[in-house]
Amino acid sequence: MYTNVWYSAAFSRDVTDTPQHARMLGRDFVLFRDANGQARCLSNVCCHRGAPLHKGQLHEDGTLACCQHGWRYGGNGHCVFIPAAADGAAIPRAARVDSYLVEERYGILWVLLGDDPKQAAPIFDMPEFEAEEWRLVTWEEVWDANYHWTKFANLDYVHLPIVHKTLWNGGIRPPSHEVEYLDSYSLGSKITVKTPGARGDWGKLRDAAETTVTSRLKFFLSGLTIKVDVEIGGTGTGTRFIAYDMSTPIDETTTQMRFMFFRNFMLDPQKDNDHLKRNFKNIGEDRAIAEAQLPRILPPVPARNTILVDPEDKMVREYWAILGKLRDRGWQIDHKTLRETEDSGGYHVIPSPVRKADPEGWVYDTVPLLHPDSHT
Repeated sequence: MYTNVWYSAAFSRDVTDTPQHARMLGRDFVLFRDANGQARCLSNVCCHRGAPLHKGQLHEDGTLACCQHGWRYGGNGHCVFIPAAADGAAIPRAARVDSYLVEERYGILWVLLGDDPKQAAPIFDMPEFEAEEWRLVTWEEVWDANYHWTKFANLDYVHLPIVHKTLWNGGIRPPSHEVEYLDSYSLGSKITVKTPGARGDWGKLRDAAETTVTSRLKFFLSGLTIKVDVEIGGTGTGTRFIAYDMSTPIDETTTQMRFMFFRNFMLDPQKDNDHLKRNFKNIGEDRAIAEAQLPRILPPVPARNTILVDPEDKMVREYWAILGKLRDRGWQIDHKTLRETEDSGGYHVIPSPVRKADPEGWVYDTVPLLHPDSHT
C-alpha cells in the first residue's frame, strides 16, 4: 500500500456533522464536517490516551472533542482546548493529530493520505457527473480481498469471455490492442469488436442482430480507479454505458469498493434497479474470484517469475510499473516492519502535510516506508 495517493474515503452524502470512522491503509481516521460544512479528515487516535476520536462529540464551533477527556481538536488537527487543564496553562505542542487534505468532487470525498500533495497524481476528470444527459447510480461494498486482486479482476479484456461469457467476435481472444500512457500515472486501451444483439429493452439499443461495439478501458492512480466506457448502442451511436470502480485498501486483505454507473439511455429512474442488477452479475463474478485468489497478501514487489503474457497482461504490466514509480519515491508502506514494530507496542500514522511543515514534537511516529532499492 502507498502514501501520497488520493483515495475515495466516502460518498460525500454520507459525511455529516456526526463523526464517522474510516479505516484506510491499515490506519484509522475520523471524517466529519466542521461548522462551515467543510469536510475534514484527521487521524482517529487521540494523542493523549489513544481514544477513538470518532466516538467523541462535535461542537458548534466545529471542533471535535475526544470521548475520554474532552480534548478538542480543530480541523487542522491541533488541540485548542483541554477541559481539565489549569487556568492559563499552555496547551502542549504535542497536543495534535495528523490532518489530511480533503477534496470533494463528483459526489466523492477524496483524501490525500500523505504529506506531498504537489507530487501526487491529481484526481482524474469525471465529465459525466454534472452532464444532464447522464443517469447515475452508485453502489459500495467491502471485498474480502487484497486491493491488487480487486483491480486485476477487471484490468483486462481477456477475462470477459472466461468469467462473464462475453465473447470477442465469437471467440475468447480479444482483437489486437495497445496500452498507452494518458499521463505518468494513467493508462488507456481500446478495442472494437462485433457483438450479438441483446434481448429485451437492451436489444432495442441496437438496430442489427450483430453490431460493432467499441470499448475503452482506463486506469487512474487516484482512487485506484478503473473506468470502463462501452458504446453499447454500436460504434458511432454515442449510446454509452460508463462505469467507474474505485478501490480503497482497508488493510492488506480487505478493500472498500465504490462504483459509479452512468448511462445516457433508459433515463427513467425506474430502470435503475435493472441497471444495477445487470452490473451486479459481473461484479459478483469478479468478487468471487478476487476473494479466492492467493496469496492473501501480495509481496511488496511482484515476484520476478511472474508470468506476463501478451495481450492478456498488457495493462497489468503497466499497472505494476506505475506502482513502481511510487516505490521509487519512497511512498510504499513497509508492512512487515510495521507489524513487527506494533507487535512490540505503539501506533503509527500516515504522514500528513501538517507534520511535514512542523516535523518535531509528535506523539505517534509515522509508518515505516520501504527503501526505493528494496526488492524483497
